[in-house]
Amino acid sequence: MEASERTDRKFATVYRGLDEKEVRDHLRKIENEIEERDRKIAQLEEMLDEREENLNSFRSVETSINEAILTAQRAGDDTKNAARKRADEIIRSAEAERDIIIDKALNQARHIGSQTEDMKRQSKVFRARFKMLVQAQLDLLQSDDWDYLLDYDMDNEDKVRDIENEYGNNEE
Repeated sequence: MEASERTDRKFATVYRGLDEKEVRDHLRKIENEIEERDRKIAQLEEMLDEREENLNSFRSVETSINEAILTAQRAGDDTKNAARKRADEIIRSAEAERDIIIDKALNQARHIGSQTEDMKRQSKVFRARFKMLVQAQLDLLQSDDWDYLLDYDMDNEDKVRDIENEYGNNEE
């Protein structure tokens, strides 16, 4: 029912009936109250719509934030996985390099050990030969041939003197 129907309605008059003016005043009051309530309802519906929009906006923001959080978590997980993979690669590379260095060091140690043993053998051979040479020289020094040679020179000097004396005396 519209507002004009509420106020413009005519009531039947009866003997000892209602006062029409009073009824109309009363109906106007009721109409004003209804209009006031309608305004409040409209206002509340507007507020409700605004809040509904705000709620939807917040839900949209919440969804965006949740998506951003999920994206950040995925990115973090991806970064952690990439870092783990890189760390594993570095570790494998370091271990391989370590193995190479150890192998080189072992080979070098073996080579140095072999050279050391070779030098020891050569030193033993040199020592033995040197000892033999020194022994041979010592034997030569201790041999009677030196005495003979030394005596031979003395004998020669005596013989030369004898010859000189003999020839020297004849010339006189």
